[in-house]
Amino acid sequence: MQRSITSNVALVSNVLSKYRVACFRKLLELMRGRVNFYFLAKTMEHRSVVISSKYPEINGLWLKGWKWHSPPQDDRHLNNILPVIKQHHDIIILGAWDEPSYLLLWLWGIFCGKKVIFWIESTLGESHRQWLKEGYKKLLFKKASGCIVPGLKSFEYCRVLGMAPDKIFFAPNATDRAFFRSRADQFLPQRQELREELGLAGVTILFVGRFVDAYKNVSLLIRAVARLKSAAKEINLVLVGDGPDRAKYEKLVKQAAVSGARFLGEMGHEQLCRVYAASDIMVLPSRSEAWGFVLNEAMEFGLPLVVTDAVGAGPDLVRPGENGFIVPSGDEGELVKALEKLSNDPGLRTRMGEASRRIVEHFSPENWAAGVVSAIKAVSREAR
Repeated sequence: MQRSITSNVALVSNVLSKYRVACFRKLLELMRGRVNFYFLAKTMEHRSVVISSKYPEINGLWLKGWKWHSPPQDDRHLNNILPVIKQHHDIIILGAWDEPSYLLLWLWGIFCGKKVIFWIESTLGESHRQWLKEGYKKLLFKKASGCIVPGLKSFEYCRVLGMAPDKIFFAPNATDRAFFRSRADQFLPQRQELREELGLAGVTILFVGRFVDAYKNVSLLIRAVARLKSAAKEINLVLVGDGPDRAKYEKLVKQAAVSGARFLGEMGHEQLCRVYAASDIMVLPSRSEAWGFVLNEAMEFGLPLVVTDAVGAGPDLVRPGENGFIVPSGDEGELVKALEKLSNDPGLRTRMGEASRRIVEHFSPENWAAGVVSAIKAVSREAR
């Protein structure tokens, strides 16, 4: 018989992301009134397309406070944490370590004898690591009761920061699989019509994300597509998103003579699903990427993946040779080779796309919630 949860839990995150809603719903079902959600901000300038405030069933509380911009990074927040303190919580799950509000909650939790769990997506390869910041994180971890991570890269980073392996718990990052799979089932039979609507012919290579080259390195993808020697009649490069480097990318497209490049701007999920269904290959050429939720989404539509080894989700979502390729970050030649293999072989794209749909089944809201509950139960046992 499975032991019921008796601990009261506070889960604190920076924003309510659309990516998280289905996962939070499942956690609410499993916790049965034992979890409260708190958020540091209702909006964030460069993440507006993925922020949600339309789900009252989450019953989250947005903490009042102050913020300051630090582009291209996320905003930073200093919030009034009294609403969290006033509730009787045994366990606090903190969505990261890079906010002053998280530090305040960590200090309060440790001082009051609460169990503190960090929910961490960061990886060793995300950006240059400064010894002072790494020392600060190790101090936080030394007093924490455990970590929740989405995949292998975050697991390894938590180990490097001193967390014991038996205190690191997997909760695989997931999108709303029911929504995206239903849209895939709806739009894939209309694939040809959608391609005609978008003016696509030949092989379509897709990127979705922010136009910030320091992180996403879309310039590498544009140069690689310009070098492609494909048997296809035409190569289309579809770029979905926006950001400060858009003008730079548009200029590079002209300089590199990438005639099939299209900038579609930011899109909501409903529009984006139509683009997924019309595309052939999904690419994340990032220099730094904690996870890459667009990969989960694209997999539902049967797309093979090409990512760099800087993408956090790479070891979990991409099985090289089975559903895609992982290439060294910044290596234009290897990216060209991977894209040529896929663009020249329709059968390979089909096989890898089918594998993507199988692999992504594990990355579900149910499994995410189960992973979080496992962490909570383990920490609760430790408290006895």
